[in-house]
Amino acid sequence: MDEPTPGAEAAGPVTYVAPVLPTLLLICFLAFCRRPTRWTRLAGLAAVAGLFLWAWPPMAILLSKTLESEYPIRTVPEGDGDAIVVLSSSVYSAQPSIPEEGPGAETELRCRYAAWLYHHWRALPVVASGGKAPTAVAGEVMRKVLEADGVPPAMIWTEDRSRSTYENARFTAPLLQAKGIRRIVLVTEAFHMRRAEACFRKQGFLVTPAPCGYRSTSKVDQIGDLVPNSRSIAINDEVLHEWVGLAWYRASGKI
Repeated sequence: MDEPTPGAEAAGPVTYVAPVLPTLLLICFLAFCRRPTRWTRLAGLAAVAGLFLWAWPPMAILLSKTLESEYPIRTVPEGDGDAIVVLSSSVYSAQPSIPEEGPGAETELRCRYAAWLYHHWRALPVVASGGKAPTAVAGEVMRKVLEADGVPPAMIWTEDRSRSTYENARFTAPLLQAKGIRRIVLVTEAFHMRRAEACFRKQGFLVTPAPCGYRSTSKVDQIGDLVPNSRSIAINDEVLHEWVGLAWYRASGKI
């Protein structure tokens, strides 16, 4: 998974903790590297089963549905708005072998969908929301992606201070309110939409969700699709991360 950056955090004391895999591995280690008892054997077998399921593609699809099923797949949003707001995920900084900063895969996916909506649905202003992480400014990286996809520079507004989903909403709100905008079309990935939508509604906006990048639509139609893999671990970690983030946001009054 890309490095933690604005719009993809769990927002709280558990930010970017992925505890399941190390916990299961620790249980396996303790269960099988000590003198076995009935209970340690059972714990070890349960941990092995858990490791398999956490890396199993069908489990990743099933858990993704817990976040995505609220949002039916549509090519264009079912609703309207006065601006398109697209949230950042990961960006990468310039390095000796990469002379310019650029978008991570999730950020590029979101921006490209926002640009597609601009061209094929409504030619609305597009707000790119994302702050500095750690040296690249996500909002400016997103601007480049949007411009490359043909969105006119004058139609791109940037919010460049946010470092969390909550801050995406909090810092984008004054920019939009100053222009009299209360209705937005919100672009982020489907697994992240529930928390993002709640944050913007908390700021007083009427939100039309425009989710992209569904994980729960993956096909399991080949034998290889049943083999555990690291991608499924990453997806399941993100699902857990979102549910913990939702719980934390509710407990702290952010949504």
